[in-house]
Amino acid sequence: MFERHSALTGVTASARIGESRGWALVQAAAFAATHSQFRQQMRAALGTDLPSTVGTVTRVGTRMLLKTGAEQYWIFTSEGDDFAPSISADIGAFTSLSHSRTCIFIEGEGAGAVLAKGVPLDFHPDSFPIDCFALTGVHHTPVLIHRSTDKRYDIYALRTYARTVWEWLEDAAA
Repeated sequence: MFERHSALTGVTASARIGESRGWALVQAAAFAATHSQFRQQMRAALGTDLPSTVGTVTRVGTRMLLKTGAEQYWIFTSEGDDFAPSISADIGAFTSLSHSRTCIFIEGEGAGAVLAKGVPLDFHPDSFPIDCFALTGVHHTPVLIHRSTDKRYDIYALRTYARTVWEWLEDAAA
């Protein structure tokens, strides 16, 4: 009887793709006229200042704070951490985005090279260090890419496009 052997025996993948779960996302937005009040009240609620520049992550305990635009912030927490500071509706607004996003990760030695096949960013550690993020696109799909460790990138895609991003990653990694 012939013995069947995999054609992939001995082949190792340079990147692994998966889905991250157990997180929650809140978008916090201030009104231009009340931005300083909003920042003060958020500092009291978070115990630290909100980030002042787009592109870098501020960590506070298990939370990640990202400035994604003018007077706009994303706050990542653990699932079950119902972060909802009591800020007046005339100062700012909070919107849960947890159910509208999917987090796909790619990790491993070749993760940056895979992303570079279709994302217009320089993934070299000097240009895109740990806890750096960018609002960009993967295969014409808007995403936020966060470099969470030296060899791992978290890609937050709209839920509607998560499968498209996943399939592009699989093709690019092949």
